[in-house]
Amino acid sequence: MSTRSTTHFTYNGRVEAIIYRHSDGYPSGAGSDLLGFLDECAKLPDSRFSDPTYLAAKYVVFLADMFSQKFVSEPDGGYHYEPAENKLDFISVGVCMSDPGDIEYRYVIECGDRSAGHIRNGKSCPIVKCFRVSDKHGEKFREKPMSKWTLTEEEIPEPEAEIA
Repeated sequence: MSTRSTTHFTYNGRVEAIIYRHSDGYPSGAGSDLLGFLDECAKLPDSRFSDPTYLAAKYVVFLADMFSQKFVSEPDGGYHYEPAENKLDFISVGVCMSDPGDIEYRYVIECGDRSAGHIRNGKSCPIVKCFRVSDKHGEKFREKPMSKWTLTEEEIPEPEAEIA
């Protein structure tokens, strides 16, 4: 089963955009990918770190590129990935108005106050937090009303460095 997550792009605590991710939503998956995404944005002349809607749009493009790879089986039982023929041929990413009822993690990227954020590639980045979603009894939930959700903050591991 997929580990679903959402990423809330906020400005001074107000949610401006929500991006849904269908799989690998746990901190070592989506969390690490988010930090890698911010690393890539920090390399740009205009990162848009202070603009949650533009940053969310960049994140959709980042995820679309990642999820547009096609799984190809090989005769010997192995496999590899190939780029999709059409860059719009991807799934597993969506733009939401609110959290779906089946997410297990919520990430929050605070674009307003970056004073407590991390320095990535010499730039002050937005603050990123990861929350495990459960019900008020601490159990993993499925389709429970949001009013009964408990958000528990978790650490996000740094992405693995790419070998040049």
